[in-house]
Amino acid sequence: MGTIWGLDLNSFIGPKYLRIVQTIEQAIQSGELITNTKLPPQRQLADTIGVTIGTITRAYALAEQRGYVEARIGDGTYVKAKAQPLLSSKVNFATCQPPLTNQTTALSDVLTDIAKDPTTLNQIMGYQADPLPHQQQAFHHWLTSRGIMQQAKQIIFSHGAQQGLFSILNGLLNDSDLLMYEENCYPGIRVAAKQLGLHSVSMPLTDSGLDLTALKILIDKHQPKLLYLTLNNQNPTCIQYSKAQRQALLSLAIEHDFYILEDDVNYCLPEEWHPPLWQQAQAHSTQAQAKVIYLASLSKIFSGGLRQGFILLPEPLISPVKLALHSQCWMVSSLNMEIATRLINTPALNGDRDKLIRERQTLAIAMGDRLGLQHRWRGLNGWLKLNPPLKAHHVVTALAAKGILVRNGDDFDNHDNHIRISIGAAHNLEHFIQSLAEVEDTIKTLSQSVYSVV
Repeated sequence: MGTIWGLDLNSFIGPKYLRIVQTIEQAIQSGELITNTKLPPQRQLADTIGVTIGTITRAYALAEQRGYVEARIGDGTYVKAKAQPLLSSKVNFATCQPPLTNQTTALSDVLTDIAKDPTTLNQIMGYQADPLPHQQQAFHHWLTSRGIMQQAKQIIFSHGAQQGLFSILNGLLNDSDLLMYEENCYPGIRVAAKQLGLHSVSMPLTDSGLDLTALKILIDKHQPKLLYLTLNNQNPTCIQYSKAQRQALLSLAIEHDFYILEDDVNYCLPEEWHPPLWQQAQAHSTQAQAKVIYLASLSKIFSGGLRQGFILLPEPLISPVKLALHSQCWMVSSLNMEIATRLINTPALNGDRDKLIRERQTLAIAMGDRLGLQHRWRGLNGWLKLNPPLKAHHVVTALAAKGILVRNGDDFDNHDNHIRISIGAAHNLEHFIQSLAEVEDTIKTLSQSVYSVV
């Protein structure tokens, strides 16, 4: 027998067939429609909600394409068994990744569109030393719409930001040049520097960015070739560099003739994000424009599996970085580029994840306050300093035994008793709240019995 679930088209916007699909997806994800539930016959549903049967046919076809339902010949349309994945009780608060909301649906739609486009399929099936012109232009227009001014030819693509980072270091530095980076930073920069045999020096941080007094001393002493920074959301500390800091860094780069590489891949909410130093340099001077490199990726915006990195380069640096990139891979996947190109032109790129992250941030901040900890949150990450005598490794170990993973500050070369919690990976709000409560309870319990733990 068909079932009329709580179908409310007013909860969504867009064409009616698409709103029907969205209500089906929502009902399946919430558990209102369980595996093997039979959906209402098309004519019955059309009459009930006052649409044409063609609208229902189109909606059911799209829901089947997205993998939520299956049409059984002569029997109707049913919720697919695979639409209800088994959810693990474990949660990975250690990996910085956006929560899954609409990504599966969005990717399914994009892949279907590509599959129906034989001209594009023929293009992306061949070797392409450079992105296809429409792909390059799509990123050019998307970046411009975000207030990041550039020429299309200045955009270089890579398989994720890490490959972009490695290519920049490989293309611009040799073993006699010095690399400088924040003292607590993304470990990938240190791994790349070590692999390339580069000399490197770390710089101390303050709550508003680098310690500028110490930085000037280090610059005078070491004369660096490149300075690596994460200005919008420093990983792992969640520091955001002030406008004054950014202006001072530009002036230092011009005065001492070094490049600034800004890595902007770590997710920020719209109200937290500021245009990159690249854009500030465009308004500063021609000298400043020649000193700033911008690196980003869609992985933190959409999903970790979409390995689409991109670099903005001053024109004189394009050739050496492209050569370094091609030494690692002959071409960046045209298929991956096409998926990314189509996603950035749809609202599906961001989905409704911002609202979800704000909600989780609020809950996490309240937890830190209740525990009486020093803590800072931005985007997907939180940086918490534990109160002695409790040690970070006590908490990390105890939580791992309960199936909850968090990062020890030691992973980022920080030995001041911090942990980093990334709030994107929980399956849903209920799972997040349960897991966060487990974190709070573990810290509270260990704090009360820390000497027995030692």
